[in-house]
Amino acid sequence: MIKLIRPEIERAAAKIYKFGRKLGQGSFGVVYEATHIETQTKWAIKEVCRPAAGSSKVQLLGHEINILKQVNHAHIIQLKEIYETAKMIYLVTELCVGGELKQLLRRKKFFTEDEARHIICSLADAVVYLHKRDIVHRDLKLENILVKNSPDEDDNGRINIKVTDFGLSVQTGGVGIENIMTETCGTLIYMAPEMMSGRGYSQWCDVWSIGVVMYMLLCGEPPFVSKTKSNLLKEIMNKEIRFTQTIWATVSDAAKNLLTCLLKVDPAYRISANQLLENPWITGDTDVPAIPSNVLEMMRHHLEQQESKTMTKAYPNGN
Repeated sequence: MIKLIRPEIERAAAKIYKFGRKLGQGSFGVVYEATHIETQTKWAIKEVCRPAAGSSKVQLLGHEINILKQVNHAHIIQLKEIYETAKMIYLVTELCVGGELKQLLRRKKFFTEDEARHIICSLADAVVYLHKRDIVHRDLKLENILVKNSPDEDDNGRINIKVTDFGLSVQTGGVGIENIMTETCGTLIYMAPEMMSGRGYSQWCDVWSIGVVMYMLLCGEPPFVSKTKSNLLKEIMNKEIRFTQTIWATVSDAAKNLLTCLLKVDPAYRISANQLLENPWITGDTDVPAIPSNVLEMMRHHLEQQESKTMTKAYPNGN
């Protein structure tokens, strides 16, 4: 049960939690590590100033809260408490000490196929859970996937992920025409082609985003890059993915075949999140090649040299 607390004093949360280091800052809130004074348990607290954020962003936050109140899954961020005052909103969530998956990818340059399989399996499991409840995330990306544990901590070296940021999520009416969305939203390099077409889209947009995440985990780069936003749109809407970088020679055919199923331009031919969970690459029914450590290091060095140029192409005009 998520507690909603409406104290009379503005800094009531500071009497219950000891605020520590700043973990991050978004467009309308600051996230801190915090310790519950009585129990000494550690949490993350998002602090939002209503006047500074503006009514539209506070509305998005309220939408996110409504979604998080409905979900309970091992790979979705847990909301514990909400403090609301006239000026401030505090969201208390579980602490993910590993930070964003994007930050971890930047440090590693890419993941081994076995690591990527574990992450994608966890992500798909969370998305299946959401889709069964008619919730479409609409903004799945590396920045919105948090790492619960530090890279060297517990879980037998496995990366335990948590899906977060449900501000753009929508809860549809189930099957039929009411399940079709038309609003263009999300982050361009992860956005499904049908979201840009203006003809409507459904939960399969999340599957495309999973495909982009998987592609980036395996090679360190987005599947589509361009120097301008308009050209990037054309690439996403019209171009089939290719596996031309040297690193793909070390990736199994099963992984590449799965990526082609996830990144189908026409959503009618794209697999569902549930079918993804049942894919042999995910279930472990296919062999994953073991790459010698010296080869891994050489590939990481090559990607490090290419990173600056690639990121400039992939995120035109800051998008």
